[in-house]
Amino acid sequence: MERSRDSTVVDPEGHLVAMENEHIRVLEIRLPQGAELPVHSHPPRLIVAMNSYRLKSTDETGRVSILERRPGETFWSDGEEHAAEVLAGPVHAIEIELKHLA
Repeated sequence: MERSRDSTVVDPEGHLVAMENEHIRVLEIRLPQGAELPVHSHPPRLIVAMNSYRLKSTDETGRVSILERRPGETFWSDGEEHAAEVLAGPVHAIEIELKHLA
């Protein structure tokens, strides 16, 4: 992953490293409604939504996805590069990035 596009570099206030070791990096994500993030990268990760939110994700090909999340919902992402906009929120999520799959 290109470090300059890492989510913690692109949005250091909203993507906080809670814990990191040689196997994983755990991020706490807090984004207000209306937040817009430029293109950034994520490695393979497990995401746990802590509250309800709706997010618009635009991938590197321009394809748009609207993601609806509910408290406690857990989902997997194989890793991606995308821009994001918080349509309804705020976003509060925990992301567990796996380093050996990156």
